[in-house]
Amino acid sequence: MTPDVVDRETWLRARAALLTREKAHTREGDAIAAARRRLPMVEVNAAVELVGPAGPTPLHDIFEGRDQLLVCKHM
Repeated sequence: MTPDVVDRETWLRARAALLTREKAHTREGDAIAAARRRLPMVEVNAAVELVGPAGPTPLHDIFEGRDQLLVCKHM
């Protein structure tokens, strides 16, 4: 179904109402992201071994001398 065809003033009113909702959505998303960043941390057991292309590898070696490691999970 396609949207109605309306005059410019009607469109501007509808767009202004939607913009208000969009800004509220953005602010809520920002607040959720900030709360996520403030979550407490948990210590990770460094003795854990991960299996990679070279076989089992200690967690410490996965970092390869870096301070941080980004892990992405794809399903």
